[in-house]
Amino acid sequence: MGGQSVPMARLHQAEPPAARPDLGAEGRLRLAIAQRVADAHRGIDDTSLLSFVSGSTVDAIADSRSDVDMSVVFAALPDEAVLRDACRRAGGDWFWQQGNVTEGLVVAFRVDGIEVQIGYNHLAGLTAELDEVLVAHHPDTPNHKLAEGVLKAWPLAGADRLAALQQRLAAFPSALGRAMVVHGLAAPLSWRGAAQLLHRDAALWCRDIQVDACYRLLLVLCGLNGVYFTRFQVKRMHRLAARLAVAPPALAERIEALLAAPAREAFATLHTLE
Repeated sequence: MGGQSVPMARLHQAEPPAARPDLGAEGRLRLAIAQRVADAHRGIDDTSLLSFVSGSTVDAIADSRSDVDMSVVFAALPDEAVLRDACRRAGGDWFWQQGNVTEGLVVAFRVDGIEVQIGYNHLAGLTAELDEVLVAHHPDTPNHKLAEGVLKAWPLAGADRLAALQQRLAAFPSALGRAMVVHGLAAPLSWRGAAQLLHRDAALWCRDIQVDACYRLLLVLCGLNGVYFTRFQVKRMHRLAARLAVAPPALAERIEALLAAPAREAFATLHTLE
């Protein structure tokens, strides 16, 4: 992350939704389930209903272990019992939930043996969460994950409303990219301190420093490349690294090797990445 300056003009375009790929049998099954669940919510408030599917289904990498990651949004969420009944009509009963209909609710249930996770939200809440990224330019919030998920999502209901959100998200704010870079560089690694830790029986501390530095490196690189990023539940790092035009070569492979190496070698690899 050291001396080279990268023009901030690179920051202005996030990746727009791509043409739909072939999902394969597992992906098509999950898309069909998502559509069934979305359709079961019709009749509650069709004038404001927005529903979309994201995650591994739209990435065309769903397998037999994949769940269905989807959202249902209304102008105002109805009573919990109404949402439960909609999911029962689709074939599932909630076995887990978090949140409430006032602030937003996440639930999980199974349809035909496949887990479905729905993020319920009201439109004002969804807008506020996206504005934390697009307007407030918060560099380190799980709402980056929401932004990335909405950007690549496929509509199940309310396609025009989803397209409007995706148009906003595709214009990645340059101020957000700068904030991500600044935040990622705010606490540089002390190489002198790291060298001392190697002799202090501090393997856990060393690994903690290395993991944090890797997250910060990814945050900086995503900021430079106009890609939404949060360290919350980072998956598919190789796919993420492949999207970064400005990045060290073999980034994902080098991070994985770093995390598997003894502490001294790991710090040496980290130094070459920074």
